[in-house]
Amino acid sequence: MLSLYRFLPRGFCQAHASLRFLLAVLTALVAGTAVSANLMSLSLMDAVQSAERHAPELRARAAGVTAAEAAVGPAGQLPDPEPIVGLQNLPVTGDDAFSTTRDFMTMRTVGIAQQLPRREKRRLRSERAATDVDRERALLTNEQLVVREAVARSWIAAASAEHRLTLLTALQPRANAQLAAATAALTAGRATAAEGIAARSAIATLQDRLDAARADRDTARTELARWLPDLGDRPLGEPPDWRDLGGDPESLVRNIAHHRELLAYDAAERAATADVALARAEKRPDWSLEFAYAQRGPQFSNMVSVQFRVPLALFAAHRQDQLIASKQALVTRIDAERQAAQRMHGAELRKTLTTWRSAADRLARYERELLPLSEDRADAVIAAYRGGRGDLTASLRALDEATEQRLAYTDLQNTLGQAWATLYFAFPTERTP
Repeated sequence: MLSLYRFLPRGFCQAHASLRFLLAVLTALVAGTAVSANLMSLSLMDAVQSAERHAPELRARAAGVTAAEAAVGPAGQLPDPEPIVGLQNLPVTGDDAFSTTRDFMTMRTVGIAQQLPRREKRRLRSERAATDVDRERALLTNEQLVVREAVARSWIAAASAEHRLTLLTALQPRANAQLAAATAALTAGRATAAEGIAARSAIATLQDRLDAARADRDTARTELARWLPDLGDRPLGEPPDWRDLGGDPESLVRNIAHHRELLAYDAAERAATADVALARAEKRPDWSLEFAYAQRGPQFSNMVSVQFRVPLALFAAHRQDQLIASKQALVTRIDAERQAAQRMHGAELRKTLTTWRSAADRLARYERELLPLSEDRADAVIAAYRGGRGDLTASLRALDEATEQRLAYTDLQNTLGQAWATLYFAFPTERTP
């Protein structure tokens, strides 16, 4: 088949070729950008922001706020008018049975009725609906902080697991050097077969711990991917300073009344108080208006009627007063529940603060003394054994202690980070995560 380009001007073909080349370059650049973006490190705060934008829990709470806001306007309006269509005084016996025009009392009626609640009651209903908006907003704020903490804890667990794997991997050269020294000593007749087996067992034990660390890392990243489905293989960035809470730690305890789990109690108490006011307003009856036009037979006059209706609170002690008492009891219940929740969260906050301080102090001790000393001891004992001046048992014990020290160190890192996340996201603040 002949090519179409044979029938086109040469300049057009050259331009088309240039366009194809440009498109190929742009495609390569886009692909490279996507790859580099996928490999860009993910900081803790970036993870929190990304998860918050896509969390279905927050979309659900935001929808609750929208629903509550939409209900405020109708709450204070008059009820819908009621149309009236009827047939009155229709005879059912005698010569005029079922005739709508021969009997003078028979009327075909159309009209409209309107309930007219008092203005104060409509205002209270609007205020009551507004408290639902406040409550939904408080629940949304609480859910935002819950999501932030959950994402931060998942990120911290993943970062701690990766750090644990890195520290354990760094011990492999020491274990290999230990095995090489044991093999050389065994060849030279300075060691027994049991010592060679012990050296191989130490390597196998370290390998088992490495496998467990990899499994912990994969599990932690899977939990993080729950919040970040597009996480992929992105590496985690440097962690924030978990020793910094962004303010005085003691201020958290002093401001326990503003804890995220207590935010909704203010709106709930205002809603219950508004219910009490509405129940009291029910003791003052509303009224309704009804207007009707009645058509009779052609030989009779048509009629109009106007009616006013007012309910009588004749049994207020058994109805309205009981309802008021019920709503007041709800206010008391909410206040008691708030006090109980404040005590519970205050105690939890103090315990978490104690854990955070202890972990920070112990972590500093590990970084300043314990880790360097254990590594120096392991290096010195292994060097002595390789030089024929030490024994394998001491060398193996030093390596095992160095391993345990690193495991304990990363556990402390995770403990400090988890406590930091709980404290950092316990209160609503103006700072952007």
